[in-house]
Amino acid sequence: MASMTADAAAPPDGVEIAQSEAPSLPLWLPILAALLLGLALSLPRFLTVWQTGAFFDSDDAMRLVQVRGLLAGQGWFDMTIYRLDPPSGVFMHWSRVVDVPLAALIKIFALALPPELAERAARLAFPLALQALLYLGVARLARLLMGHAAVIPAILLALLSGIVFGQFQPGRIDHHAPQIVLLVFMVANAVAALDPKQSRCAAWAGLLAALSLSISIETLPFIFALAGLLVLFWVVGRNDMGRALLLFGLGLGLGLPLAFVATIGKAHWFDASCDAFSSAYLLPGLAGALVSGLLGLAATRFDRWPARAAAALAGGLAVAAVFAATKPVCLRDPFFGIDPLLRELWLDKVSEAMPLRRFFQREPYAAISFMAPVLLGLTAICTAAWRTSGIARRRWIFVAGITCVGAAMCFWMIRVIGFTAPLALLGGAWCIVEAGAALSRTRWAKLAAASLLLVLPFSSIGWALVFTEETRKDTGESAGACLTPASIAAMKELQPGLVAAPIDAGSYILALTRHDVLAAPYHRNNHGNRLMIDALMADPQSAAALLRANGVNYVALCPDLGETATLAARAPNGLAGALQAGQIPPFLQPILPSDAEPKSLYRVFKVNNE
Repeated sequence: MASMTADAAAPPDGVEIAQSEAPSLPLWLPILAALLLGLALSLPRFLTVWQTGAFFDSDDAMRLVQVRGLLAGQGWFDMTIYRLDPPSGVFMHWSRVVDVPLAALIKIFALALPPELAERAARLAFPLALQALLYLGVARLARLLMGHAAVIPAILLALLSGIVFGQFQPGRIDHHAPQIVLLVFMVANAVAALDPKQSRCAAWAGLLAALSLSISIETLPFIFALAGLLVLFWVVGRNDMGRALLLFGLGLGLGLPLAFVATIGKAHWFDASCDAFSSAYLLPGLAGALVSGLLGLAATRFDRWPARAAAALAGGLAVAAVFAATKPVCLRDPFFGIDPLLRELWLDKVSEAMPLRRFFQREPYAAISFMAPVLLGLTAICTAAWRTSGIARRRWIFVAGITCVGAAMCFWMIRVIGFTAPLALLGGAWCIVEAGAALSRTRWAKLAAASLLLVLPFSSIGWALVFTEETRKDTGESAGACLTPASIAAMKELQPGLVAAPIDAGSYILALTRHDVLAAPYHRNNHGNRLMIDALMADPQSAAALLRANGVNYVALCPDLGETATLAARAPNGLAGALQAGQIPPFLQPILPSDAEPKSLYRVFKVNNE
């Protein structure tokens, strides 16, 4: 592999290199060290996945269910989870793009392992590979901004940023980690393209943006910001940005239709879904690609910034008009179609979907641990932009703009922090490099390496160490015991049937048993989720009629999942209230815990058809 100084022998304008001679350290070495250190720190979780097949998030469980369907012969464009709210099932808003590497890994490991272990091996290898790509992308960004001296601090900060132990942890196979990696490489290519000599990188940024949208729309605000900043740099007086604008437009314009045709079946080409890549985003995206390309072609015709601003404004209005002609409500609320009661009782209580203010009220120390490094990093990035010049300054301003968008989005939905943290940490890397360079010029030069201690305030792990006890108090009771393979094992022995269980348990029951489920934590499952809630809130006689009419075979409840208590408090005379009070209606027959399974966490009742 090329050394990490291969394309950074000459640092960007305005960047000082602390050392007189740059050490030629192969990039794979710090990446490997970070992977091994991360693996050691997460070893208990790694072993739990391998030994028990545990899932630590409902999306990972559902992703495996979807991959199993693909491997079993389900159509490429058929994203329906048929075991969720059968018989019709639920057509998911997810993409096959993430399913492909997972299916390939399972097939490869299955050459030497039994099917169950092959799945577990794939679930461990997938996030590990994505971690390596994350470190590679962060290293490239750091090198572009600061030269080789920032690579190791940036990789170390990425390791300690918390996202590695969140979205990249062992067993994590959801789409968030691939999206984070794509965003880092997208920004890196756009940052590189600010140098006219590397403007071809803008085409890669456009292609990566299209690929990212085909997975999910979570990076859409960042893509908006990235494209807008490229245009803004041209407007404020950089005529040499024309080629980058043209190539970005070409990359995006080529990538979007290819991704659309490759991931969306003809039956859904004219869907205007807000929660997934659809015509509601394809058409405005193509309009944006066209505007970018036209501005790039005509860049040299506009000699003064007012003319460039007018052209950019006209292009922006054209893109906005296309959005308005498709489905503008998508920009306000991608989940606008969810049932209001489900939003109140379920979606509004999901931590990652909360705005920062509500998350802070619920878990203040965790919120500080997440946001403090982002805000400190953003401050350092702005300082770096102020203290540098030339291409280096333009690049720092670009990163500052993208990071500002991410930090602002956290106030809308806290899970955006996973996308923002890898960019914000670059500010911490700059502080480390600057502190090391300053120390190296003093009589304490031998202490320059101590600048690495600055990783603590710029990483969420560092803040979590301060708040260890308080964070533990924040989290309160955990529902995790109800979602382990051991807790669901007894249900595997029952005759397969349709289970009405709390929403959060649905994905785990699908992945760990042969049962179908009525409810699962997905906003597209309006019918099944609402039916389950209605049944638990209805009086026992009405609940019996509702469950029987929809073919439900079992009702399963677990005390640590607070959903039942919530429904019981809302409707004390309903089925949930009766079961909470120990009053079992005649139409339900208790089957778990049983004499054979006295330790079963779940209380499972069979629905009698009479």
